[in-house]
Amino acid sequence: MERIILTDLHMKRESYSYIDALHTIVTNKGWLSCSKAVLAGMTAMSFRFTVNRKLSDESSTAYNWMAEHFVAADLLGLRTAQQAGFSFQHTFPLYQKQAVQDIKQSIRQGTGVLIWRDSFVVISGYDDKKELFLYSDGLSEELISLKYEDFGCNNSPYWYYQLYEGKIELDIYEVYKESLMQAVSKWDTHDILLPQHEYACGREAYDAIVEALSSDDYDRRGAFETFRCYGAAKRDAAQYLCSLKSIWHEYTRVSELYLRIADLFDEIIHKAAREEWNVLIPLFMDAKRYEEQAIEELRALLSENIHNRFDDSGLR
Repeated sequence: MERIILTDLHMKRESYSYIDALHTIVTNKGWLSCSKAVLAGMTAMSFRFTVNRKLSDESSTAYNWMAEHFVAADLLGLRTAQQAGFSFQHTFPLYQKQAVQDIKQSIRQGTGVLIWRDSFVVISGYDDKKELFLYSDGLSEELISLKYEDFGCNNSPYWYYQLYEGKIELDIYEVYKESLMQAVSKWDTHDILLPQHEYACGREAYDAIVEALSSDDYDRRGAFETFRCYGAAKRDAAQYLCSLKSIWHEYTRVSELYLRIADLFDEIIHKAAREEWNVLIPLFMDAKRYEEQAIEELRALLSENIHNRFDDSGLR
């Protein structure tokens, strides 16, 4: 009966829970040594902006996990494998059994595993005698137990895990450029898996927020959590672009615009915490205007690269 716990594999909840978990794993392995904000930028996750039109708290995780997490890992040069599904499907017990074996194998090889446990968390170890995993959720200082038989049985019906098998070296400057092309794509396009009458993406997310606030028909608790999460993402994007302007001075204007956006989101979160909902609309309208300008700056700076993608700058 084995019991293996990987030391120093504790995540801290600060950004998207996916980025929090991914950063924990890749830095623990020594594959990357960058800040969480830079990781969020390089994977283009800090430029994701999708909201449920009722502003429910699942807005920040409403996207195509399999596709976007593959791209995020690919942008970093990570070799990964992932599986996902629904716990109500008849085949779930077979997938669950395979997941337990896959996760244990990764831990034996010294690599943590990212799973969905109503947020993205990191499995840091397992205990065969007690038949349970130990995971870090970014909130508790202690590792939390998860029985093998409970893997995938979440409050939501989704189960998911991503394994990390190694890393290849990439031209870091090409990584930066690719992430910014992904930023342009995320601003322009709607996630095809999400019904447009329920969700809005990119620039349209701002319009959906303003419409919800104007109608007074939205989830206030969910709205606060949505704004908090995207406030962290906008701050990550601003810090990422600030790091790039030291390499490419022409990105100074973009970084300044994202700093303004991040500051506006800080104010939005502060006002929402005090339930001053009526003053948020002009703040969101200003944020949209600044982000539109920032994306147009990126589009101009990357015009040749984007033109080579023809009608889809998000192609990989």
